[in-house]
Order: sequence, then structure tokens, then C-alpha cells
Amino acid sequence: MPGGDEALPNGLLSRSPTTDPVFMATLPPRPQVRPFRTRCAFALALLASLLTPRAPGQLAVGRAALIDADLAAAMAAVGPGEQIDVYLVLAEQLDPLDLAATFAGLAPRERRAAIAQRLQSHAAETQAGLSARLDQAVAAGRATRRDILWMGNALVFSAEPGVLADLAAQPGVDRLRRVRPTTSELVQDAGTTPYPFYDDFESGSLLPHWDVALTGNGYVSVSGDNGPLGQFHTVMASNVDLVDSTASITVQFDLTGQTDVGIRLAQKEFGDEDHAEDGVFVSDDGVTYHKVIDLTGGSSAYASRWITLDDVIGGLGIGFTSTFFVRFQWKDNFDIPTDGMAFDEIEIGPGVGVEPDPEPEANIVAHGAPPLWNLGYDGTGILIGSLDSGVLPSHPDLAASIWENPGEIPGNSIDDDSNGYIDDIWGWDFENDDADPQSTDPHGTRTAGLMVGNGAGGKITGMAPGATLVTCQVDTEADYWLGQQYLLLVGVDVISSSYSYKWPAQPDYHMFRQLCDLELAAGMIHANSIGNQGNQQITHPIPFNISTPGNVPSPFGHPDAESGGRSSVLACGGVNMADSSLYGPSGIGPVAWEDVTLYDASYPHAQNAGYWDYAVGGFGGLLPGLLKPDVVAFTNTVLSTDLSGGYSSFTGTSASTPQLGGALCLLRQLQPDAEPRHLAAAVELTAIDLGAAGKDASFGAGRLDAMAAGRRLLMLAKAVPNVIPIGGSFSLELFGQPDQLAFGFVSAVLEAGVGDWNLGTLYVPLPVLPLDSFGRLSLALTVPSDPLLVGLTVWTQYGQPPTLPGWGLGPYLSVPEPITFTP
Repeated sequence: MPGGDEALPNGLLSRSPTTDPVFMATLPPRPQVRPFRTRCAFALALLASLLTPRAPGQLAVGRAALIDADLAAAMAAVGPGEQIDVYLVLAEQLDPLDLAATFAGLAPRERRAAIAQRLQSHAAETQAGLSARLDQAVAAGRATRRDILWMGNALVFSAEPGVLADLAAQPGVDRLRRVRPTTSELVQDAGTTPYPFYDDFESGSLLPHWDVALTGNGYVSVSGDNGPLGQFHTVMASNVDLVDSTASITVQFDLTGQTDVGIRLAQKEFGDEDHAEDGVFVSDDGVTYHKVIDLTGGSSAYASRWITLDDVIGGLGIGFTSTFFVRFQWKDNFDIPTDGMAFDEIEIGPGVGVEPDPEPEANIVAHGAPPLWNLGYDGTGILIGSLDSGVLPSHPDLAASIWENPGEIPGNSIDDDSNGYIDDIWGWDFENDDADPQSTDPHGTRTAGLMVGNGAGGKITGMAPGATLVTCQVDTEADYWLGQQYLLLVGVDVISSSYSYKWPAQPDYHMFRQLCDLELAAGMIHANSIGNQGNQQITHPIPFNISTPGNVPSPFGHPDAESGGRSSVLACGGVNMADSSLYGPSGIGPVAWEDVTLYDASYPHAQNAGYWDYAVGGFGGLLPGLLKPDVVAFTNTVLSTDLSGGYSSFTGTSASTPQLGGALCLLRQLQPDAEPRHLAAAVELTAIDLGAAGKDASFGAGRLDAMAAGRRLLMLAKAVPNVIPIGGSFSLELFGQPDQLAFGFVSAVLEAGVGDWNLGTLYVPLPVLPLDSFGRLSLALTVPSDPLLVGLTVWTQYGQPPTLPGWGLGPYLSVPEPITFTP
């Protein structure tokens, strides 16, 4: 590309020639263009027809009632002295955009701390009178104080109806709402699958896929006694001494066409004598059984057994059929502990018949994490927050990744760090309001394993095995919000949640978006599941098929999507592991951000008209709405950590999302100066396109490719701030490889493109700039006071020649950085 003299208007940036042939050869030929000022005016007119400016803080005309019908009915129905769980929101709210601009110059964790402090002080000032009245009610036994949701300037508590009516009547109250109970089935986005087969008996009972056979006085029981690996295992014994007995459990499969089928299990004995009937048997007709694993001579401690059936069935004269049976059998004549046998962690399927190596699972490999690990980026130093059910902190693959609160002394029953939570050593249980965020629900342990599982137990299931996990156990919407607030207080870099709140239950969409906007202002990026209702569109109709907060805008304005407000959430859908086809239940977009009463006249929650920025126009409307999901990742099925201390299959968008969360940890470690918009742009612009060309409402931008996304962050261009009034000042900060030149370009047009080049035609070269020995450069710039610039967004992209081994050929091109000019 030849050099040129063109500059941004009024000398915003000067020009010098571009000279590097390695870099320039990869770019498209420079078009013949009109003067840049004319093109700005043309782009301004074009963009003005598409943009609807957001007016932060503007409330909808005719806002919702202080007490809605749902709460009023609950108040009328409770008995004397009974209390109702509620949240009370004040009308005065801080603007996330103002907070972002105020603290934009701080480092990420310093910014999060500053914003958290500002929100806390604002809540303390505005809630003082209400808090005093609530404290009086608590002292009188008429209310129970729970927490201050300072992130949304709200109070979460329980109270009698009279107290609620009194508080609702106080000045400054915007609304009072019931905290609606929910169930794990409604908020978790996990799916189910029968194969590959895994049973650790943690259900506490023998599931229907097992067929039990007994002789004599044999019995089979799922028991928590005698040392299970988790909470339960299956035991076999005789319940009458000196009576020869057998017991077995058998499961049937369709293994037609399968290869490399294995069996792996954990087994132990209780002083058994040896019998030929002790073993694992297989049959291809359910009549004739053949022993494939001998279980005689076992030990009193659990030991792993495994076999690949392909190696033996040919010699047995059988094959993999549609009626293939696997039987686990015991024989003897006494009860436990004299005799008896126990089984746990039974796994059957392709690839499981060998001793597991600590290798990354296939989905982790396919998403490009191991090459980043090999280059030194495994998530070390990054805090990721989980909003889910509890986590098993003692799981061998998770134990080293559990956050330890540096400001808290374990077990002294004192709030040492004065954050409002006593002994919050590794997180908080907002569901039960205690310091032990683990539960009997395996969902949170499974999502945690896909974020940080490090393979200490034999299988590497996590995208970011070096990252540190902060655990928040949640259930209701209010729990979720308090968890978001806690993670802001801790200062996590990334949030991942596989909980979401669905359309029929009338979630408080605008509260979710407000808190996610505050996450964005604090520099936090948030991966969230989108629900598994893609094939349930009668009850979960588009444009509300994607659940919240997965329906909240991304930090990055993808060029295939409509313009509107930005927020913190990358919404993750699912694709099948086998062939990258769409996981059938994965949520389908687009989503609507407009007056919800167009769709549901009884919608009870207050709405901020500033969030009516992605209209669809009602059911069947022709407006584009917000294009979601943002990206997809593998599910159906993947393997992850479980409450047994081992592993189990996991599916649904619950399984895809934590892989995205883990990938964001790798990217944050690689480029710690990146803002959420840069991380999101790197993910979306490098995703492997699936379905319709470009970003679409089923696959989003495509399938996650962490390695490709990481390459886009080796060079970073960042405007601070990146929304600037004309006549105002900002700094353009570059981060890249030390002692190398950086080549820049600017355009009013953004394209998804093929490869790493994202500026549309009518791009203009910018100066060639030398980076220092730390790979940094900061330029202080002033925007001309030119009215033609008002409302214009331009995009700048920088690059450097390749200098690092392991990153492939071609220049390192940054993700495009938007710079918007305001009055």
C-alpha cells in the first residue's frame, strides 16, 4: 500500500508513511477515496439513520406500581406474623456510563474497587431513612434483615405486610417486589443424555436403567455406608449368613456400529472368598454371558478396573449389537463386612476402557485452549466468579483452584475484611445465607470443572486450569443479583453463570441489565447460558426464547447486528460435540429490548426507557431486535467434575457456557489491559462460522476458538475514554510487542471480514508508531470542535509484524477499537 498524507480532521492524528512489506502485503488494496471530512459527513448521515441514542436513567412513561398485583396478593394471603421475601428498589440510581467515564483511567481491579465503593456510599446515603425504619421493624420482630443490594440501590429482606406497606410509602422508593421462589429445573440450563454411560450412584437410588437379578438371599442396595467414593455407592451381599447367594446389576445398550468401546469402574471387596461368578460380564443377546473382567482377589480399598471390549469380544464370538448387555456380579454367603462387594463410578462407552491420562478432554482441545496453555496462558492470576449451585471444593481437580479470601481469617466468626460476610473464606451461599457455598446439587461442580478443572484426578476438563474460582451459590433472582454484587466487591475479572431466568416467570429484565451495565463499567465480562428452550417456542416464544441475563447486550457491537446499548454479557449457545450441529434445545434469538407490556400486559416490573434500544415490534414484529446468542460452544455431551470426586457427562447450554468463561480467563491473562469490548470482539470475530453466513440467531458469531481469539489480543489499541465530546481529550494507548513498530488504520465502516482485517473500505492509514521496551505507547489527543463529528463512530485497528514463535504467520492485528464523538 502506498503512503499518503491524509489525516483525521483538523490534525487529530498526523500521518507518516507505512513501510513494512510483511505487514502491508496482507491488507486489501487501498481504495481511491474522497477527502476524509466528506467521508465523515457521509458516514454520519448513514449511521444517524441506524442509531437510536440511549438516554440513561430515563424512566418509562407510566412506570409500574410501587406494589404490583403479585405482591399485593401475597400480602393479602399471609397469616398474622408471617413475613414475605421482597426486594425494594430506590428511584435514585447511578448511571453506569457516567461511572465508566469517571473511572476509565484506572487499572481494571482498581476500577472495580472504586466503582464498588461509589455504589456502596451512594446506597448508604440514599437508603439511610429506609434502613432505620427497617431496623425498627427487625427489632420488633416484624422483619428479617437480609442484605443491601447496593449495586442496584435496593434492599433485600423479609417483612410482614404492614411493614411492607409502610416502607413502600416512604419518599424515594421506586418499587417493591416479591422475591419469587424458583427451582433448579427452572434456572439451570443443563440437559440430559443417556450415552456415553456414567453412573456414580449419587442419585441415592438405583436408577431405572439397571436390571437387578438375585439368587438365595442376595441383595443390591445403593448405600452411603462403608466408604463410597462420593456420598453413595452400590453394594451387593447376602442378608442371611451361610446362604450361598448371588446379586447382579445389568444395563443394556445399543452399540451398533460402535468401536473402541470400554468399561471402567471402581470396585472393592469386604473379605470375600473368590468365586467364578465375581466379575463383569457381557452379552450380545441377553442370554449367554461372558466374563471380561475378573473381580476375584480384590482389595478392601477402592481400585480402578478397565478394559477395551474390542480387544476381547471377537474371541468370544460376539459383537456390538443393538441389544448389548453389561453385567456386574457378586457371589458369596455373608453380609457386609464379612462378605460383600461394592461398585462406584461405572463408565461405559467409546474411549473409556483405558487408564485415564491427565489429558485435556476433546472439547477443550477443539476450542483451542491447549495451544494457549503451551504458550504460558492457562488462566493463572485470573479470578473467575461462578453464579450457580454450590461447588465441591475438595474435588481433586478443583481444590487447587478454589479462591482463598486474603482478608478473612477462617473460622473466627468475625467479618475480618468488613465486607458484610462473616468467614467468607471461598465465596458465599446466597441461597442459604451462609459461608459454605457447596450443595448436593452437582450442577455447580460440573460448571466449575469446565472452567478450571486441572486434571489432578485424571481428566483435564477445564478451559482455564490455572484460574482461581470464586463461588457464589444462588437460587432466586435476588440471590443472583447479590452474587453479582459480591463478585464486583471481590474484583473478579470474569463471571460465568449457567443459571438463567425464563420468559414465563416474568423475570425483572431491567434489573439484570442495570447490574450487567455496572459490571461493564467496572471492566468485568460475563459469560451466561441462554436456556434450553429453543425447541419450546410455544411456551418460550421468540423474542424471549433466550433467557436473562443471556439476553443482555454484548460488550462488542458486531457489524452484523443492530446498533444499541452495550453491556457485559456474552451469551453462549450450544453445538453438538459430534459434528458442530446446533444443539436442538439451544436458545434462539433475536431478543427484544422494548416495552415488555407489548408482549405481556401484566408484566409487573419497572422499565427504563433507555433500555428500549433493540425493538422487535411485538410477536411477529419485523424489526431486527438484538442478535443473540453471541457465540456457541460444545455440549451434548462433555465430561466434567462431579460430586463423587470423579467425572460425569454434562450437557445443555449449562455445559457450553463455562467453556466460554474459561476461555475469557485465558484471554484476560494474555492481555490484562483489554476491556470487555476487546475480549468480546476477539471471541466473536474469530469464532468459526456455522449456519447462515455471519452472525445469526442460532449460532451467533460461531463456535469458540480460543487460540484464534488470543492472537487478536497480541496487539491492542485502546481509547481512554472511547466516547468523547467534540473538543474533548482522550488518550490512545497501544499494547504490543516490545521495540516494534505499530501500523494503524481508521475507518467509519466495520466488517466481520475474512481473516483478521475488520475495517471496511474507505479506510485511511495512520502513523507508524514505535512501541517502547515494554511494548507500550500512549498518545494524548484532542478531538476537534467540529459539528460534523457529532454522532460519528470511527474504528481504528493496529498491527505489528509477526515476531513470536507459536503464533502462526502473518501480522498481529488488533481487534477494532470504536471511538464515538458526542456533542
